Amino acid sequence: MYRLDERDIQILAILQKEGRITKTSLAERLNLSLTPTWDRLQRLEEAGVIESYGTKLSSRFLKNFHLVITEVELESHKEGEFARFENAIIEFDEVLSCWFVGGSSDYILKILVQDVADYQAFLRRVLKADIGLRRHISYVVLKTIKDTEVVPESLIRKSDLVK
Repeated sequence: MYRLDERDIQILAILQKEGRITKTSLAERLNLSLTPTWDRLQRLEEAGVIESYGTKLSSRFLKNFHLVITEVELESHKEGEFARFENAIIEFDEVLSCWFVGGSSDYILKILVQDVADYQAFLRRVLKADIGLRRHISYVVLKTIKDTEVVPESLIRKSDLVK
């Protein structure tokens, strides 16, 4: 199992905020030469600590869309019903995230749509797909207070992978 040291933590913190940073710039920020920096990046990728690199779209671009959080309860908890729902829901482009949760709901969905009519059309398609939905409760996001995928250094340090 790969264990994270201080340099690895620094790399993860930098890359989460500056995904397009060059390897040369990253090496300079770490006060390392290029080869050890490259080796560390490769080890982090191979260990599955770094899953992918991506781009976050601006709020200016996304202002043309509406975010809806939807709680979903399934009709049945019999064997195969969760897999049936999960296999179907991942095919809907509007679903950005789907979490299996404990509590009064079975899943929470993060859905991106153009407007209310678009959300209604999405719901009609989900219901028509007959994927075992008992009920859903939707929350239209009016204002985003905090939304990040960046894991702070303080939490990275709490990982079992840290030396």
